[in-house]
Amino acid sequence: MAKKGDSAELNYDMNYNLFLLKTSMQNLKSAQEKHCVNRWVHKLLASNKTVAEMKIRNDFMFQLVMTVQEGTLKAPFNQYPPSLPLNNLAYLLTGSAPNAGGKDGKKGAGAWECDLSSEDTEKPMLYRQSPDGGAFLAAQPVPKCGAFCYLAVVSKPPAKEDKSKL
Repeated sequence: MAKKGDSAELNYDMNYNLFLLKTSMQNLKSAQEKHCVNRWVHKLLASNKTVAEMKIRNDFMFQLVMTVQEGTLKAPFNQYPPSLPLNNLAYLLTGSAPNAGGKDGKKGAGAWECDLSSEDTEKPMLYRQSPDGGAFLAAQPVPKCGAFCYLAVVSKPPAKEDKSKL
C-alpha cells in the first residue's frame, strides 16, 4: 500500500506540469492541436485510481508538456487519446509496440533508441561512440529533474620497467 505522501507528491507534480502546460499552450498554432491537448489532459486528470496509474499519468503529462513547449505535437499527442486505460498505453511513451520484443521490437530499448532511424548518424554522439551502441546507457534510469551523469574509470596495467635502466 502506498504512503499518503506518495499520492500527494504525484498530484503536486501533476499540478505543476498542468501549470506549465497552460502557460505554453500559446505555442500551438491550430485550434485542432489545442483541442487534442485538452482531450489528453482530461484523460490524464481522470487517471488517478492507483499510485502506479498516477506515475504513468505523470510520465504522460511530462511528455505532453515537452511537446507543447516545442510548439509541434508529436506522437502520441498528435491524435486523440485512445479509450483504453492509461496502464495499457504506457508503450506509447517509448514508441515501441505493446508486445515489444518481437522481430521488429527492441526489447529493453531506451527512449532514444525507439525514435532513431537505422542510420548511425541520427543517433546521439554518446550512442555512436559507445562500444555497445548505447545499450547499457539506454537501460539506465534517467531522472525527470536534474542531470544524468555517467563516469567510467579504467586503468591500464602498470608498464614493466626496464631493469637495464636501473
